[in-house]
Amino acid sequence: MEFIFKQSDYINWTNDFAIALGSEVKNNSILFSPHIAVGTTQSFFLEDGFSACVNNYSLNNEVIFTRHPADQFGVIIYLYHFHTSNSIEYKIDNTTVNVVDGTHYALQITNAQTFHQLKFTKSTIVRGLSIYLENDWIQKNASNRALDVFNYLKQVNYFQQFFSAKQKRLMDEILDMPENHSYPELYIKSRIYRILDKLMETFLQRDISELPERISEDDFQTLQKIETILTKSYDKSFPGIEKLSRISFMSESKLKKLFKQSFGMGLFEYFQKNRMHKAKEHILSGKYTITEAGIKLGYQNLSNFSAAFRKEFQCLPSELNTL
Repeated sequence: MEFIFKQSDYINWTNDFAIALGSEVKNNSILFSPHIAVGTTQSFFLEDGFSACVNNYSLNNEVIFTRHPADQFGVIIYLYHFHTSNSIEYKIDNTTVNVVDGTHYALQITNAQTFHQLKFTKSTIVRGLSIYLENDWIQKNASNRALDVFNYLKQVNYFQQFFSAKQKRLMDEILDMPENHSYPELYIKSRIYRILDKLMETFLQRDISELPERISEDDFQTLQKIETILTKSYDKSFPGIEKLSRISFMSESKLKKLFKQSFGMGLFEYFQKNRMHKAKEHILSGKYTITEAGIKLGYQNLSNFSAAFRKEFQCLPSELNTL
């Protein structure tokens, strides 16, 4: 099945996608036919010129998305977590990339005036968020520095960013929201705003022209794999540069250089920062005591845990609820 389209706001996009599938739309959400997919696709209007689409489904059939260049400039931001036992192929203009089987995170920013095709095979799991910023919204809301980034996008048509741990957490909160949540639309929209805010913050802090599109596709995928290892190792000590170098098939110096260039900090600093933010989440959730949170994150010595926490947040774990 192939869905051919030009980018439009995601409310209309969802309706067009449903028509192509022969499916219905209810409350801006597609009711998939079982032979196509199991799960949901739902669109959200945030404000004039700013819309989004949340996808969380497993395909029971091959689907090809073919996007032809839009008539006007706009920015499409894709934040996705794919899992497949086969492969995923995507084309942007004259560039073709094949992603081999496994689990992959992707954060890509594209010019709506480009050709883009994405091929998913049967059984692919698609979890993620698409954001569409129309030109009028950009001109109204972006500062001069942010406009420089979007003007740069007009020249290169697309670039990749790394999917940070914070962005993953926000996206997972959207995708794993309980079905009986009391205010689902507000909950989801607030996190979409936060994701866009963090992304714009990255644009303002760093030179986009020196970011990941200058890294080879293989190195990009490898660095994202290393980042995933670091953010799933919270209950253990830091894996160590030597081990990470072996996993990445890079020299230690190359790995350290590319990681810092791509994520803005060193490997251990990134590991520790996200480890402490996970600790903060555990404590504020009320599910764990401070001692339990420390142990859960691999600390046997509570003093060491408290010192690391204070270094990151300028307060002790015990002071969180008093701030």
